Amino acid sequence: MAIMGLDVGTTGSKAIVFDLDGTILASSYREYDLISPKQGWLELSPTDVIQAVKTVVSDVRSKSDATIQSIALSVLGEAAVPVDKNGQPLANAIIGFDSRGESQCRKFRKLIDPIELFNITGHSANSFHTLFKLMYIKERQPKLFAKIDKFLCFGDFISAQLGLVPTIDYSMAARTLMFDVNTLQWSEKILSLAGLDAAMLAKPAAPGTVIGEIGKNELNFPEGAILAAGLHDQPAGILGAGIEPGQSMLATGTVVCLGVLLNRQVDAKIMTANNLCRYPTFGNNFINIAWNFTGGSALKWFRDNLASDIVQQAQNTGNDPYDLIVSQIPNAPTNLILLPYFTTTGTPYLDAQVSGMLMGLTLKTDRFEIARAIMEGVAYELKVNQQLLSQADVEINLYKAIGGAAKSDIWMQIYADILNRPITVLRTTECAAWGVALLGAHSAGLLRDLPDVYARKIAKTGKQFEPRQEIATLYDKRMKIYAQLYKKNKSLLHQLSKL
Repeated sequence: MAIMGLDVGTTGSKAIVFDLDGTILASSYREYDLISPKQGWLELSPTDVIQAVKTVVSDVRSKSDATIQSIALSVLGEAAVPVDKNGQPLANAIIGFDSRGESQCRKFRKLIDPIELFNITGHSANSFHTLFKLMYIKERQPKLFAKIDKFLCFGDFISAQLGLVPTIDYSMAARTLMFDVNTLQWSEKILSLAGLDAAMLAKPAAPGTVIGEIGKNELNFPEGAILAAGLHDQPAGILGAGIEPGQSMLATGTVVCLGVLLNRQVDAKIMTANNLCRYPTFGNNFINIAWNFTGGSALKWFRDNLASDIVQQAQNTGNDPYDLIVSQIPNAPTNLILLPYFTTTGTPYLDAQVSGMLMGLTLKTDRFEIARAIMEGVAYELKVNQQLLSQADVEINLYKAIGGAAKSDIWMQIYADILNRPITVLRTTECAAWGVALLGAHSAGLLRDLPDVYARKIAKTGKQFEPRQEIATLYDKRMKIYAQLYKKNKSLLHQLSKL
């Protein structure tokens, strides 16, 4: 008996086959590139994603002879594929942190009170939402818009490619800013203000809802398996990590994200002022996520641009290039401070007009100090969000680390020291895939407990990293500088973006 979680991300897709104890039976990953036709534009090719999905599914099936009985998807947020009446892509999907949609977002904000918008959608209006990408296409590409039958996020797009009804789970629907988190339906008011029609969107369904039984298909999905509605990737990680109140998921991938349960009302003014969110996920749960869009991709930038020799060394020795990079960084906090805004900011600012910034360079600075500064900068940004959540009476006492960076003891210790909270690494760090695999298993009748209850029962922790108070004090001093950098340089960074 086996279950599969398929994680479709911004820079790659991963298929993982588990048994019901969370043991990984087979895993496969395939990377793809973001496409940037112009400065500030970022797109994903649906063809590239589908090919990657087919490859990883085929690969895990060849690696394991276990019968896969259920599948569900964890999916990157916001990006939507415009398709024709035959379900074929008409253009690439625009990624959330693509700069398009900014002017449409500014206009939309004038049409609705921000508190009312938050109360309907669980979010503030920001250009990364799918709504504004669709409004951009309607306004700037009317010929393309006229050909579009539906806009499908990648989970619904893949279900349609399998010949099933395109179905979007509640958490993904909420990320579009077109969903009413109270009625759990597409919001008539939001769509009316935007001049859009719900008929162009997928059918909303609760996470874990059976979409259908998989038949013969070109993606090599196992016939006869149940396909269930999955989750946006971050709440999938929250589910898989077995997060409880007072805890937070800490996911470091392309995007770095903290995620907490919010099973009560929160101050809408504080939430909207800081671009924090409250939206539905599995069961009757609501969550908040706070994130930095650059996240782990900044270290990928370092690898690709400043460490080509280390990449070659890794290839020659069979090592991971990131392990070789991290093993050479300084042991102590650096005097470099990096704003990790290589794409856009993420919460709390959600500013698409700024860029990254590195302060403190000297003639003695070497590249490995910069590598450590990248890790520190990402952690400083999370600290900003941790402090804002505390103002909304959401306290985090423990972080559960997942994602690729959770395998790095050095990065986890940096997190613990800067956040001044214990970090525990789960033995299964592939929690997004595990979370949706549990949803699929429940929909197929393979679990007695609800998926979140089951996840908490069997979550196994590995290493725990405690804050080192002497180092935490050093980081607190640097944090005071970091906290001022964006606000003091915002105007200059905006001027630079316009050149």
